[in-house]
Amino acid sequence: MGALAHYLEEEGIPTTQISLIRKHTEFIQPPRALWVPFELGRPLGFPDNPELQKKVLLSALVLFEAAEGPLLADFPDIDGKPPSAADPEFAVWACPINLEAVSEGETDSEKLLSAFKREMASLRPWYDLSLERRGRTALGLFDSDTASELLGAYASGKPAEIRIKNLTIAVALRLAAQDLKAFYFEAAMARPGTVLPESAAFNKWFWDETAAGQILRAVKERCLKAEDKAVRMTGAMLLVPLGQTQE
Repeated sequence: MGALAHYLEEEGIPTTQISLIRKHTEFIQPPRALWVPFELGRPLGFPDNPELQKKVLLSALVLFEAAEGPLLADFPDIDGKPPSAADPEFAVWACPINLEAVSEGETDSEKLLSAFKREMASLRPWYDLSLERRGRTALGLFDSDTASELLGAYASGKPAEIRIKNLTIAVALRLAAQDLKAFYFEAAMARPGTVLPESAAFNKWFWDETAAGQILRAVKERCLKAEDKAVRMTGAMLLVPLGQTQE
């Protein structure tokens, strides 16, 4: 975006942007940029914090008042300290819902699938509560049942039925995985008094402690052995984050 900003400015269109990686912005030197100390994927800060998000946007827009650039401004402190995903308020988190323990590298596909189904059933009331309270969900094409059925079947080596027309199996698996993770996050956050987790804490819980994490790993392993190149690429890059790959 920083490089594109230079071309837009040459055409007389003023630009401003939000920077997450300071070194990149310092190198590209866009006309105006606001550096924020949030993790990748969260340029506006923590979810469900509209006041913070509004402050970030206004801080980026106010850079239009600068007479000349390049300008790289720091996002102002909040309550006397820089906002950080490492703040204790966000870093200390444990899922408030007790789920069945799942062993790492579970190889019995039927046992894993059964645990996955019980896990989904346990989370369903909490997801429904989240949906009722917030009036919205991050789930996309797949509802949780359809996503779990597709992924569970594929992980078990069974025929995977795609109920949505014109979707390849590679795309269907990727979208189903995204919707499954959204279901887990929203369900885990629905209990009253639950502290919003920093994403690293949620990811550790999801990938290390849930049957869903093991299911997605099993899906990945099957994808890597597929004849379809797109399916192999999905398994290699789009299902399990590199940092969550088990040795």
